[in-house]
Amino acid sequence: MRNNPKNIAILVILLCAATAEARGWRGIVPLHSTRSQVEQLLGPPNEQNGPHSVVYKTPNETVLIDYSNGLPCGIGEKYGRWRVAPNTVIDIFINPHPGSPLSQLSIDEGRYKKFIVGHLSETRYVNSREGEALTVVGNEVRSIDYFAAADDSHLECPGLPKADLTNCEYIIDPFDSLGEMGFEQEDLFLDNFFIALSNKKSMAYIIAYGGRRARPNEAQKRADRAKQYLTTIRHFPADRIKVIDGGYREKRDLVLYVVSEAVCRPTPQPTVDPRDVEILRHRRVKGR
Repeated sequence: MRNNPKNIAILVILLCAATAEARGWRGIVPLHSTRSQVEQLLGPPNEQNGPHSVVYKTPNETVLIDYSNGLPCGIGEKYGRWRVAPNTVIDIFINPHPGSPLSQLSIDEGRYKKFIVGHLSETRYVNSREGEALTVVGNEVRSIDYFAAADDSHLECPGLPKADLTNCEYIIDPFDSLGEMGFEQEDLFLDNFFIALSNKKSMAYIIAYGGRRARPNEAQKRADRAKQYLTTIRHFPADRIKVIDGGYREKRDLVLYVVSEAVCRPTPQPTVDPRDVEILRHRRVKGR
């Protein structure tokens, strides 16, 4: 008996859906499903955000699907984060509308780790093993994110910053982001940082970024200088300060964090790949 191509396609879709009962969304699994498989399941997208990002809309939700660009590993839009073929699904981001009550999803909370996020007091449920996260405000689900499962970590590009969410319960916003400014103005912000640190037994995290046009070791030197100010001028204990060279962004930045007990350690978030940075050997950056 000859196989009907239509029946084969339906079988593939059903098999994908069965695989996705524990992983992915509607049979679409990040780092495994392709654009053609998505369009078999969902049809053509309602909107095209760009060559590698599409939007599907249903009566109950808006769904953003990102595909791999197939470019070499690196930081920024010119590069990729995953070592997969072009047009492979990278992540799926869902906005329910109106927000669904968490109770209606019937999730097994034991499969998720619970975090309080930022000053808005959002709650984030994260299942890193299966690659799923929910953001909840009050009892309303604001978003659902499907991403690479733990078993697929070998597909991630090496050397990129990774968040460490072990042994912590709170994901904080930065205390301040100083951008580009002179030393005198920067010291005023560091004074405010010191006051915040003195009000509680906390660790100071200082993440510095060089700009797209940067002097050698610019980020590390700026972070070290901020630490020196806090220890020598404000007499804050050096063992309670952690400085990190965060890499590069479009413009120089110095980001400050007050990290107390149970708060997750901040992770650098560079936006420019080192290969795209112009190192200024004999010239001064304006304002310095």
